[in-house]
Amino acid sequence: MSGAGAPVWLIALAAIMLALATAPLGAALLWRRMAYLGDALAHAAMFGVAIALVAHLPVIIGVLVVALVVAGAVIALSRRGKLAHDAVLGTFAHGLMASGLVLVFIVLGKGVDLHGVLFGDVMTMTVAEALMILTGAAVILLLVWRYWQVLVLGAVSEELALAEGWPARQAQLLLVLAAAVMLALAARATGLLLFTSLLVLPVAAARAMARSPEGMAGLGAVIGVAAVTGGLALAHMLHIPSGPLMVSISLVAFLLLHAIDRLRS
Repeated sequence: MSGAGAPVWLIALAAIMLALATAPLGAALLWRRMAYLGDALAHAAMFGVAIALVAHLPVIIGVLVVALVVAGAVIALSRRGKLAHDAVLGTFAHGLMASGLVLVFIVLGKGVDLHGVLFGDVMTMTVAEALMILTGAAVILLLVWRYWQVLVLGAVSEELALAEGWPARQAQLLLVLAAAVMLALAARATGLLLFTSLLVLPVAAARAMARSPEGMAGLGAVIGVAAVTGGLALAHMLHIPSGPLMVSISLVAFLLLHAIDRLRS
């Protein structure tokens, strides 16, 4: 996406909003034992990157379209019951990633640089991209919190979710589509390969101390904000991409909190 480079304060604000939005989404996915979803969507989205590069479109558009299509297809095929949920995810993840790479290499040649797409660098974000992330992540955050009760209850009992007025499958569809949109927004900051780390690691670290989905989401948001702000600061000091730094900080938090929990117990 073209446009002027975003000021550091706007980049930081967009990264913080990403962390705040991914925390409840990641907690809901972990509670429903769907942590692999983000990884599968991120791998499949490589096909969207390929289409965008070949058609000279913004990468975020290609990622969003493919992620939404895959999310819908996963739900539809899973409902038919002939393939397990993880089998459908694995099929799309690896099949579309490989197809995307083939398309990129055939059309653009082997010398094409995919480093930014795969690993991300939020410091090179444009103003338009930062504003899109801020708006989109805020909408996702509001949606997840609005339907939080149903998303969590669906992991425990479909009957309880239905009692709240939502069939469990509709709640699952909302969760999958929200993850797809979040992938498109976060890909600029973390890249496709590290998206799941931003989605899962902070709340997985929070799981050591939290005993409820709400606790995981709250503490996960704190860890996520610390990870993105720390990653940005270190990236500015060390002059290296911020995405891997954010994930590394989240990993340190995971190891530290789980070690503390182990000692306490």
